[in-house]
Order: sequence, then C-alpha cells, then structure tokens
Amino acid sequence: MKMKITPRILSGTIEAMPSKSHAHRLLIARKLAELQGNPRKDRVEIPAFSDDIEATIACLSQLGKNTPYLECGESGSTLRFLLPVVMALKSSATFLGTGRLPDRPISPLKEEMERHGCRFRMGNPKNTDRFKEICTVNGRLEAGDYVIAGNVSSQFITGLLLALPLLEGDSTLTLTTELESAGYVEMTLDVLHDFGIEIEVSCTEGGFLKYTIPGDQVYHEKPGLSLDGDWSNAAFWLAAGSLSGDITVTGLRMESCQWDKEIVNVMAQMGADLDFQPQVDGTVSIRSRASILKGTETDVTQIPDLTPVLAVLMSFAEGTSMITHAQRLQFKESNRLKAIYSVLYNLDADISYGGDWLSFTGKAFLEGGTVDSFGDHRVAMAAAIASCLCREPIYLTNPIAVTKSYPDFYKDFAALGGEIEY
Repeated sequence: MKMKITPRILSGTIEAMPSKSHAHRLLIARKLAELQGNPRKDRVEIPAFSDDIEATIACLSQLGKNTPYLECGESGSTLRFLLPVVMALKSSATFLGTGRLPDRPISPLKEEMERHGCRFRMGNPKNTDRFKEICTVNGRLEAGDYVIAGNVSSQFITGLLLALPLLEGDSTLTLTTELESAGYVEMTLDVLHDFGIEIEVSCTEGGFLKYTIPGDQVYHEKPGLSLDGDWSNAAFWLAAGSLSGDITVTGLRMESCQWDKEIVNVMAQMGADLDFQPQVDGTVSIRSRASILKGTETDVTQIPDLTPVLAVLMSFAEGTSMITHAQRLQFKESNRLKAIYSVLYNLDADISYGGDWLSFTGKAFLEGGTVDSFGDHRVAMAAAIASCLCREPIYLTNPIAVTKSYPDFYKDFAALGGEIEY
C-alpha cells in the first residue's frame, strides 16, 4: 500500500494520545494484582488503543491457562516485560511474534533467566508462519542475584523489576554499565510504587545501579491511577507546529517520568516558539508555532524514540546539526537510524549517516518523492511531518505501520489540515 501526502500547513489543537509505555506497565501490574486477589472495581479502564497494547492485553488474558501461548505481535515491550513475569508464575510458556520481533535480541535477559531456573528452546528462524515461535520456556523463575548490562535494553530491566517481587525469596538486580533509557525504568519504579511494591535503589562501588527486591510481595493498586499523555507521539505534532503551522497539544504532564518530554528542551534550544499553559487538571497545553530553527547537537542515549522526529527538525534547521549515540536504534522495528536516513536522503535532505550518528545541514525545503517506512511506525510518522515543508508530495510505502503505536495518526493529521490519499 502507498499513501500520497500533499504538502500542507498544519494547525489546530490535538489531545495527546495515552502513553503506550505507561499503559503496558499499568496493565501488567493490574493483572498481577488481580491474580493475587486484589482487583480494584473503581479503576479507570485502559482501552486497546494500539497494536502493541492489544498484544499485551491478549497475552495477559492467557495467564489463566496452565501453559500459555503468548502472541506478542511486533511488541518488544510485551515480549521482554512478560518473559520474566510469566515464568515467575508458570512452569511452561510459549512466546510468539510477528515482523522483526522474532529476530530482535532477548540476550542477556535469556541467560540471566537460565541462571535462575528457566530453560529456553528457541524457535525455528526459517518458520514462515505469520506468528513465529520465538521461544518456549520451561522451569519457574527463581529468586537470587541477577546481573545485567544497563545499555542493551531497559525493557529487560523492567521485566525483571515487575517479576522479582513475586518470587519466594529476596533478589537483587545489579547493572554492569550505565543505564540507558533510564526514564523508562523510572516509570516502572513509579508504577510499582503505585501498586505497593517496595524496591530499594542504591549504587555499587563502580557507580552502577543496584536494585534490592524483597520477595513474596503483593500487588494492590492505589485509587485514582490514570494514564499519562504520550510525549513520544506528541513530539511529532510539536515538531509540525514549529516547521510550518500553529499546533496546540493538550493532555501532557511535565512531571511525567517519560524522558521524551525532553523534546521541548531540544526544540527550545533550536529556537522553537513554544508556549506552555498549565491546566486545572495538572496537565499542560503546549502551543508550537512556526519558527526559524537553529542547528544543534543532541545525544539520544536516553531518548532514542525521539530520533526520527529530531532528524526531521534538523533537516530544516539553519546550519549544522547532529544526532549522536543512537546505536541501539538498529534493534527497533527497523534499523531505525538507517531507515530515517533513507527517508530523508530520498527527500533530498543534506544528511550523512554513521553507525551511531546522523549529521545534517539544514535546508528551507525538501523536494518530496517516494520513501518507505520500513514497517516502522515512527519512521512513517516522521515522513508525514516532513511533508509540511516539501515542494512536492511524498509517496509513502507501508504507511499503516503507524497502527503499532498510533492507529489514529492519519485521522489526526487530516484534522489538522493534512492532505492524504491512499
């Protein structure tokens, strides 16, 4: 499928969609509370608002079975969070996935789980079924001392932090490197606190984080929990406003644990015209207006999901810009750094690519042309936002990749004045 996106100025007001990252964690914690006999009747329900959240909901529904089959779709969060959680509860489970998920790494989580009672049988990589078996795991997860790198995937750490409180006996989780994407782990700890789970955070002599986790803990949800607005996806609208329009995004919280709220600081550094209006419900409305942007250099170690939208902004910023420390993006739904380079290069951006960086010399306009999303939701959304300052239409292959995190993206894009045609 191909979509024609005609260059248009976007303007209007849009409400931030719910945070996918927050929803995964709340859904899992709620299910664990339910399994431990502590469901809340007055809780605010979480809708299935994206493919990834649908995958987590479907997998959690399997936990009532003796041997669950967990179809994780393309959701890395679903797989990596639930691997240790499910094996804390079950003696056997099979995990399946689609797209690139069966090829995405689960090491070193796999090896740490094997050190603590689990046995993995990996699926056949030549399997041509839509849902491919990633692995079948036998043996219950056991308490003990876990050691894992902090610079591979914060999702491994989140999965263990969710699972280890369930085990009989105390555990520790010690990192061997600096923690990257630390905001996502902070969000996990915040959710665990909201469910009454106690975890002590300290530092090793080497300066790395160590988590001490008492066993036999019980999940119970405190009243009034609600979902954060999603900063990762809101960033696309804030960027669109600064490029060529006037867009207000509502429903965001500056106190959120989502580190992708850093988008406003990077944009301010680039000279974006942003206006913040606090609301009575504790959220903030952010108005982003067309601005002359200046080049900057941004280290995305802690904010990798902002890379595609930052790349679009930098393609139009005066002078030179650079994105650095983006090596982990090769393991996303696509090799995301190479994918966004391909998109912007084919639109005639002045862009260079390295194994873990992108550099830019900004232009006032790009040309348009045919580009591929590479099946990556954030690459597809970035291409649509880039169209605002293209001379000719963009023809986007595989545009429906956005359903992974934001199924209504094109509906909202059109509501703001965008012009699309399948």
